[in-house]
Amino acid sequence: MKSRRVRFVEAEQALSAIPHFHLAEVESRLSDGPTNASYLVNNAGRSFVLRLDKPGASELGLNRANEQLIIQSVARAGLAPEPVYSDLRAGVCLRRFIEGRSWSKTDLARPANLRRLASRLRALHRLPPAGELFDPLAAARRYQARLGTAESLAILQRAERQMAEISAREPSRVLCHNDLVCRNIVEGGPLMLIDWEYAAVGDPYFDLAVVVQHHELGARSAEQFLRAYLQQSFATDAISHLRMQCRFYQSLLQLWLLRVQTEY
Repeated sequence: MKSRRVRFVEAEQALSAIPHFHLAEVESRLSDGPTNASYLVNNAGRSFVLRLDKPGASELGLNRANEQLIIQSVARAGLAPEPVYSDLRAGVCLRRFIEGRSWSKTDLARPANLRRLASRLRALHRLPPAGELFDPLAAARRYQARLGTAESLAILQRAERQMAEISAREPSRVLCHNDLVCRNIVEGGPLMLIDWEYAAVGDPYFDLAVVVQHHELGARSAEQFLRAYLQQSFATDAISHLRMQCRFYQSLLQLWLLRVQTEY
């Protein structure tokens, strides 16, 4: 029996509206999450990634205009693939595809890779701040409001106490990715960062905490990562700051997972 190419009708319709992409072909679906679906696209022998928003994107507070402003900045700095096309009203985004592979927890177990990622983060955090201010506590409150359970309220109250402790230190404000999980770190020549939908101006230690806490790095690896990031400016109180952000991130992640499990 002849194999049939799976048709991705919605993606093909979106491509037909993009200049010079009406003959492009959708090769596969790369991801399908609560906020968007992404597709690998071939256009005249070149590969691209097409992202289509779902209603969950606006419901979860994602600001695509802010994201596009930041992507232009980080792409110029060589930290992310170049944007090709976007239609904010339709929730359509097209970017160049990066040849390579996403990292796994195994990659983060190697000290040399932690140093490479720390170097990329330093480069990001040195860019001129662009876009809106990231308020992770506001995100936590949105998630809890949609859940409305005793469990989610207890987690939110814990997150509020944790953020009060962090804010008392008057953290610096820099351009951050805010979602540096392994799937968003691509090995393909220079290390590239993708999926900037949560990017905004915020505390650089939140970026570090996502890497450490989300991937459950041990204390030794966490300190190696922090030392590589801070280099000569490392101080022992930096470890305390990172630990506080790790605890807060864990609370935020718990609320996110509860919401995704409940609503999607």
